[in-house]
Amino acid sequence: MILCIALLFAMSCTKDMEEGREVPEGMVEVCIDVPELYNAVRPDGMTKADSEFLSGYNVEKLPVGSTLWLSYSKKNGDTYDPAAVKPYIVKSDNDYVGLYPCGIEEYTDADGEWIRIDTDVEEAPLYLEQNATYKFKALYPAHDLNKGTLEVDLYNGIWACTNDPRYTQTASVDVTLTPAGARRITYVELQPMINQTARIHFEIAKGANVHTLEMMHNGIEISGVQDKNTLYPLDWTLDEYVKVVQMESIDDGEHWYKLQTFEVRDDKIIGDAYILPLDVRRTYIFILINMAVNGIPTQYVLTLNGIILEHSRSYDFDLQAGIDGNLTVVNWQNTSLTVKPEV
Repeated sequence: MILCIALLFAMSCTKDMEEGREVPEGMVEVCIDVPELYNAVRPDGMTKADSEFLSGYNVEKLPVGSTLWLSYSKKNGDTYDPAAVKPYIVKSDNDYVGLYPCGIEEYTDADGEWIRIDTDVEEAPLYLEQNATYKFKALYPAHDLNKGTLEVDLYNGIWACTNDPRYTQTASVDVTLTPAGARRITYVELQPMINQTARIHFEIAKGANVHTLEMMHNGIEISGVQDKNTLYPLDWTLDEYVKVVQMESIDDGEHWYKLQTFEVRDDKIIGDAYILPLDVRRTYIFILINMAVNGIPTQYVLTLNGIILEHSRSYDFDLQAGIDGNLTVVNWQNTSLTVKPEV
């Protein structure tokens, strides 16, 4: 859930940064406003028209504690230099809330060399060339980046919000860095970011003759999904907006995602599965729900097809587990077309 913080939001130039810090010759200090975010997800079934698609979202500032990567690239004629990045964290100092530059930590694993944000280190402000034009965009939260390419590997269960070129309201911004005042500061306001993943939302309630209901260790298993996708640094949007996954069988282990984190609210078991966008019009998604019904291990299987799971949309399922004679049954309804989920 993304909460609206009722505080004074300000630019990334903190008071200490703005006072007494000398800007290098020929450069300007770039101060970034705390970015906004279109609310995490919305129900499916909405038009994809640019202005109408985004009209149903609330736009909110990132909450205190949020981390992000700022990407910037200098414009040269009709092209741009390779992007560079700088990490930030949203902090509060009494009634002042702003972006604070952080450190970068490098590490190596079996998949290559990576960089990640180090929030314990406070770095100097961003200095860029005076009167030059730069493209700015952001990635939230600050996932680890490939050191060489600045790519982000996304897996099911992980969500990411970026400035998205598919919509004029969320695209990156070009800013000419004209210095203002004796301190040579340029203020930059990014456009709101939007989620790059879809959400499958589950609410499971007790039905007839059910006294206890709890999830088993395997939780909810979803097959037929992507194994991973990549956010490329040009726009930090997915290389394929919607992908088709061909599975050899339901036991194809590369295309499974397991949801194991749930909460109980209003006597319902509730869980959210963040899924990479997927075209299942000609294929299937199998959803296996592993529960103990009155203490008896039970597995339900749902199939989903004829739909495209698109980014920033929520696909909501209300399920009710009941016992009819000796048979355990589950009644389910996809409510995403009519009910807006709480986000």
